[in-house]
Amino acid sequence: MERPKILLAVNGETESYRDALTRAGFEPVDAAAHATAAADLAVIDCDLDPATVVAVASSLAGDPPTPALLLLGESTEIPTGVGSGIDEIALKPLPADALVYRLQALLIRTGRHLPMESNGWADEDAVASGSIGEGHVVSVFAPKGGVGKTTISVNMAVAIRQQTRADVLLFDADVGVGNVSSVLDVPYRLGLADLADSPPEEWTDQAFEQAVSTHAETGVKVLTWGTDPAQSEKVTVDLLLAALRWARAHHNYVIVDNHPGYDDRTMAMLAVANEIFLVVTPEVGAVRNSSQFLELARELGLGQVVKVIVNRANHGIRTQDIATSLGLPISATVESNGPKAVISSNEGKPVVTKFPREKISDDLHRVARLVTHPDGEPAPASARASRHWWTRFGTRPTEA
Repeated sequence: MERPKILLAVNGETESYRDALTRAGFEPVDAAAHATAAADLAVIDCDLDPATVVAVASSLAGDPPTPALLLLGESTEIPTGVGSGIDEIALKPLPADALVYRLQALLIRTGRHLPMESNGWADEDAVASGSIGEGHVVSVFAPKGGVGKTTISVNMAVAIRQQTRADVLLFDADVGVGNVSSVLDVPYRLGLADLADSPPEEWTDQAFEQAVSTHAETGVKVLTWGTDPAQSEKVTVDLLLAALRWARAHHNYVIVDNHPGYDDRTMAMLAVANEIFLVVTPEVGAVRNSSQFLELARELGLGQVVKVIVNRANHGIRTQDIATSLGLPISATVESNGPKAVISSNEGKPVVTKFPREKISDDLHRVARLVTHPDGEPAPASARASRHWWTRFGTRPTEA
């Protein structure tokens, strides 16, 4: 199958964008050539001449229409008639790598197929048959290790399951380091590393299902990258994204526990999430690292989907001071209860089931309610997420 074509109507970054897109398996096409080459996605710099912007945008209005990523400067005015519910916006300057992540995410969100690093395509009936499902993806991230990211991921997944009885998958994407099975006692079957030697056309629903374990007490499903750090390099961005496509298509909620770093795998998991839960502890180093991450997230156009979770909130820097430093409100706090958390981890049981009456469990349930009751209203037990941040097009994202 042909590589996806990306229509480029930009000024000043054309060569760097073309090089990055080509390396990522896309085929960049200049706007001037669009008349003879249909595009899968488009990138439009809205600071170009308004007539040019309108003309390019109008050329995308087919059946179905072609989604576009609209690039905006600090004072850009989007011309009348440009932009629709399937389009997304990003603030300039947008680095070439960031452009690739945004387009990969846009492909997935519109139910299209993702190019592979080898510049090939996964088999249509295997990796990505049909459009991706409506499962709500929450990427849990911390740029600094040791802040309780995995504990929050595990307990949030269990709490969501308890609150909704929906299908919940806990996806361990902390490749090479993390293993949620050390916190949640589930039988290990297979990891993504075991699928890595297979060609993409064999990354089928059945293959992913065979790698999933179920936590018997709660019914939470678990998919992990593997257990052997020596095999971690085999787990590629392509494989992680294919697994996430499958997970979202077959589960109501997918909680992704990410690696505390900025490699391609982690950035891809963040780019395609509905929400990013940034876990920070009230320490100078953790707050500084989180502030740096937020700067990057805003550059990528992801700042508006980040929620800050303060873990061990009853020790150290005041919560209000953390919010001021990060420039974001604190969405939830979890007060420390070290002995209880250690006991739970050692027994492989979630805190919310081992110590359900403790305040730490109440706090963790409040974190889960950010997902299940985002507007403060109870959600139907089996309802899929229906309000997606990428559909709220119309105004520029804020920097906050």
